[in-house]
Amino acid sequence: MFKNLKFVFLFICIILFCLTACDKNSGYSNNGDINTQDYTKEEIKEEKEEQDIEDEKEEELIKEETEKEIVEIDYNKVKPNELGHIMIIMYHGLVEDNPPSPYQRTIEGFKKDLKYLYDNGYRTISMRDYIDNNISVEAGCTPVIITFDDGITTSFSLIEENGELKPTPNSAVDIMNKFYEEHPDFGRNAVFYINGDNDPFAGAGTLKERLQYLVDNGYEVSNHTYSHAHLSKLSADEIQEQVGKVDNMIKELLPNYTLDSFSYPFGERPKEELRHLIEKGVYEGKEYNYKIALREGPSGPFVPINHIKFDPYNVPRVRGSEGEEGDLWWYLDYYDKHPNYRYISDGNPNRISIPKEQENNINQTSLGDKELFVYTIEE
Repeated sequence: MFKNLKFVFLFICIILFCLTACDKNSGYSNNGDINTQDYTKEEIKEEKEEQDIEDEKEEELIKEETEKEIVEIDYNKVKPNELGHIMIIMYHGLVEDNPPSPYQRTIEGFKKDLKYLYDNGYRTISMRDYIDNNISVEAGCTPVIITFDDGITTSFSLIEENGELKPTPNSAVDIMNKFYEEHPDFGRNAVFYINGDNDPFAGAGTLKERLQYLVDNGYEVSNHTYSHAHLSKLSADEIQEQVGKVDNMIKELLPNYTLDSFSYPFGERPKEELRHLIEKGVYEGKEYNYKIALREGPSGPFVPINHIKFDPYNVPRVRGSEGEEGDLWWYLDYYDKHPNYRYISDGNPNRISIPKEQENNINQTSLGDKELFVYTIEE
């Protein structure tokens, strides 16, 4: 028996020795990490150099793919003007016919707006890209932003069909979804500014499900005060309550969602000494911060953020209606007759291209890491 035990012990030692040798020679520790103790300095250096080469190759491929997407243009043919006007269109609800005010648009009128915009070289962008100065519409096209105020059901609501939540037929979102399916290059972007006391987008689903549907499908939501308040009449605490309540509400429903554009109810700004409370404030111990705030109508030129006249807390909008001076169709006709005022893209989001005569209007500090390209239009 003793001999047998001795033999077993010897056999186990041999196996352990082999395993240890293999593990040592493999260059890896028991947990799978590289065992640097078993490598020479030269081997470690060589491995690092090989990894650096692979990283450089990957970066070069990414750069090549990015460059492929940017097509150089004939500047005197396209005539880009990336200090031109970008309209922000303001809608509220949709109606079947006979709008009670310029703030309402008929269903057919809204469809007509989208078709005209598309056919005449306008392309939608998100408010996020507008704020971030990340405009990437194709060369020769003009960016446009679509907004809806008040959380009205006809702009967006949900119905339940076969256990699934879908946009209400002929709501603005339903119309935009269908238009996008036929014209994907138009983009599918719109911002919905909501209040907190009126059951935004009343219909099927919870408020969280409604807001989640919007952001999951490329749309954006943001702040229009809690009770559609007249901000010009409020105190500092009241302003922060109106802004902070909705800010907190949306962030609770959409954790980690970024809110930084604001829409003034009635187009009214707070008293001048209190306007800073739109940019930032505190409500119930929670801070809010907004980078831009939108007016009710055309309170100034529709210049982009790179223009010296851009005022982030007095950003004008045009009413989405037809037949009144200063509304959407008034401006569409104006730009048709004066195309030199339109923002015309060069197709390169990393370059801001402007004609020589616009050079004095550029805000150099707004460019960040973007290239400024100034060219002369040849007659």
